[in-house]
Amino acid sequence: MTDHITQAAITTFHTNLLFLQENHPALFEKISSLNLAIEKGYHSERYSLEYTEAGYFDVLETETGRWLYGTDSRKHAELAAKSIDFTKEGNLFETFYNIDISKEASETISKQDISQSSMAGSASLIYYANTYASKKNTTMKKLYKFIFLGTGLGLHITEIHKKLHSYVYLIIEDDLELFRLSLFVTDYRRIAEEAIVIFSVFEDDATFDHSLKQFFEEFFFYNHYLKYFNILSHSDQKLRTIQHFIARQNHLVFNYAPLITSTLRPLEHLRNGYRFFNFNTFDPNKCSIGDKPALLLAAGPSFQKQIPWLQKNHDKFIIIAVPPLLSKLEELGIKPDIITHLDGFDPALLHIQKIKDFSFFDTTICLFGSFTQPRLANYFKKENIYFIEGTSAYKEGFGRLTSSNIGSYSLALMLLLQIKSIYLLGLDFALDQESGHTHSDTHSYSAKKELKESTEIGETVVFAETVIKIRGNFADEVFTTLVYDDMRRDCNNIIQVLKTADSHIYNFSDGAYIDETIPTDIHDATTSSYHILDKEAFFTELKTSLDSSSEYYLKPSEITALEHRIRYCNALISILDTHLHTPHPTLDHFHYNLLTMFRNLLAESGDEDIAHILLLYFQYVSGYLFDLINTKEIDSTKKMIKHINKAIIPQMKRIVEYIRDTLEKYRKFEAERKSGED
Repeated sequence: MTDHITQAAITTFHTNLLFLQENHPALFEKISSLNLAIEKGYHSERYSLEYTEAGYFDVLETETGRWLYGTDSRKHAELAAKSIDFTKEGNLFETFYNIDISKEASETISKQDISQSSMAGSASLIYYANTYASKKNTTMKKLYKFIFLGTGLGLHITEIHKKLHSYVYLIIEDDLELFRLSLFVTDYRRIAEEAIVIFSVFEDDATFDHSLKQFFEEFFFYNHYLKYFNILSHSDQKLRTIQHFIARQNHLVFNYAPLITSTLRPLEHLRNGYRFFNFNTFDPNKCSIGDKPALLLAAGPSFQKQIPWLQKNHDKFIIIAVPPLLSKLEELGIKPDIITHLDGFDPALLHIQKIKDFSFFDTTICLFGSFTQPRLANYFKKENIYFIEGTSAYKEGFGRLTSSNIGSYSLALMLLLQIKSIYLLGLDFALDQESGHTHSDTHSYSAKKELKESTEIGETVVFAETVIKIRGNFADEVFTTLVYDDMRRDCNNIIQVLKTADSHIYNFSDGAYIDETIPTDIHDATTSSYHILDKEAFFTELKTSLDSSSEYYLKPSEITALEHRIRYCNALISILDTHLHTPHPTLDHFHYNLLTMFRNLLAESGDEDIAHILLLYFQYVSGYLFDLINTKEIDSTKKMIKHINKAIIPQMKRIVEYIRDTLEKYRKFEAERKSGED
């Protein structure tokens, strides 16, 4: 390498190090540690940066003598840039559900209840986008966000940036040593002066998830189609991980429509006079629950296999059970001490309706999430039911508890009740490794999957159907689905936040490994020393303790907060009306005005729960919105602007007005109730 080339490379390297130190300190520390290891002789370099006689940089793998490029790396970079096109196919991720809908269907669906159907607020827009911005015959004006899988020497990153001038880049490289060499050749600082650059270099799964989250949140309204360039030497695994991340997006899994219901439903329970439990003031010492062993029964495949053991040992544990198991437990004569429930949808009633005699549960405590379907609560004794707020915060200082699944939710409750010895059975988060079944036979929606890992890399991924392998509780690996893996992640997060040093979680389930739990063979468990519990006495103790930490209705200060939410809704409606009356002389003006309107909605101080509903709605529809705006072939922009405003703004107003009117109804109910008491 000639002297001036060497000096230029060293200068670029130090410029990059300074840039990383100031802007990406964690990555800087990785590079610094590698530099030190190389200098001290602790690490033998696997690669050598070479400047060839032909006048270009290449990387030599020292052990094999293979070249990374084997051709002019500058020409490789130019060809990479030329390969990037603006079509809506090829080397891209779709981050939305590709829904085919007719004009007639869109008109019918748009009239549905905004809180019952996510499509009610988006059908008209989706039909319009499918018609005028079809992926098959239209192209994008700009690629606002772009993903690089593998850096090589980074020359292609520079060339592609010159072509795209994207707003956000995600740069992924699994090989830290190779990325270090790119610092000699590619000036990342210069790219970062013009765009947001997110590095994912030598990251574990959890850290990579964080980087993906950051990338997807930056300018999220441009996520509709995300193009990428995958350098041939880089593994495809990250492509699959990105697909899985896309499938788990909140606005697709639990979107704005159920969130509306979840946020407002506690008011219905309060109006019906149910108790709301404040776990922040609960004292476990008043009922000695913390010192008793507790067994959580969930509806995973492992439950079915251990029924004989359960019949022999159930009376030694406080039994916490989920609704899909109740009819089976009734049949076995095993009365749960606590029933947990979370699901707010009608199909959950199918499990309850299998029960033959509800008096069997007359001395069972019901700890229900406030999203619970009111008709389900009616099956149980009202005085035994305690609701816990989740996505809402009407009761001051009560705390909130949410989860993606009832198993994790139940475990969270056990930790909040400060139970020290927790046992898990049926909390598999995995398929049955012999049959492929998703649940025990007791579950109404048990299905069967093929025990084969999904390895295809495509533009879309089906969240419920994709099968992957993860670490097992007893086995090295087990088959599971993206849905279950997402539940497992949720469970891990709950444990990380709520578990204390004096609590121990023993997992009997033959499924996925759960962090900070102890894999325990059910037949080797030292439960023989446990004595039979006095369940009737426990019920009385626990109920008395729960009653002392529960409240009915709303206090005056909570009514004041409710009135503040109503005023907040009116302010949001005013912002939406302002946008409707704002002139949009050009498409660029409309683009800017849409973003301004949304920023104003989120900037309005009032209620984070309502703001989150609007955020999920905007995430749900923004891809279609900005894909239309970014579609090159649309000529009639005035017509498009008119349709978008007609399709979206009234729907957002419907959402806010529905919330406001529901809040107002409860405020009036409380006023009448107080008047009746006086």
